[in-house]
Amino acid sequence: MKKVYTFLVLGLLIGSCASEETNDAVSPEQDSQKVENCIYTFNEATTSLEWTAYKFLRKAGVGGAFKTINVEGDKTGGDPRAIISSLSFSIPITSTETNDPSRNQKIQDFFFGSLASTELINGKVVDLGDDGVATLEITMNEITQEVKGEYSLEDNVFTYNTEIDVLNWNASAGLEALNTECEGLHTDIENGDTESKLWPDVKIAFRTELSKNCD
Repeated sequence: MKKVYTFLVLGLLIGSCASEETNDAVSPEQDSQKVENCIYTFNEATTSLEWTAYKFLRKAGVGGAFKTINVEGDKTGGDPRAIISSLSFSIPITSTETNDPSRNQKIQDFFFGSLASTELINGKVVDLGDDGVATLEITMNEITQEVKGEYSLEDNVFTYNTEIDVLNWNASAGLEALNTECEGLHTDIENGDTESKLWPDVKIAFRTELSKNCD
């Protein structure tokens, strides 16, 4: 009976020691939860601004982009949201790109050329709402308007999508000048159109991927 009692005591002691060793160990899951210290930086090479305009009565899309976006603000920091919120931008209209040099020039000469102070489109981020809606301020034709659109900020990738009406910037003269110059190209004769049509609606898609460097 004494031997049995001795074995029970030894078993309890061994079990107690094993339990303490298990509690002190760091599980792989706990190790993976270590907080990273990351620095984010705005990167022009991973930034794009694409747009879609519309022609024909059936509203066929014509895609394009601005190849140059000059950005100012707090371009480096530990908070991606703070970086995006601080940004302002200027876009040279000479960076218009539609993969058609002739069309590029016509947009510059007739649309932008019919407006005031047309060398640059200027803007800035006003607000990134908690509801996924971002507000930008865009200045064109010496008129400043606020524009709302949907945005996403997932770690270091920011996207913003919206649609504007250029008539809100009093751009009817530019729209008419470009439509007159491209009358044949904006008339969908094959589908029965008898008039040239260039719509004032323009869809905008912006995307940037911040560079990320973590300890």
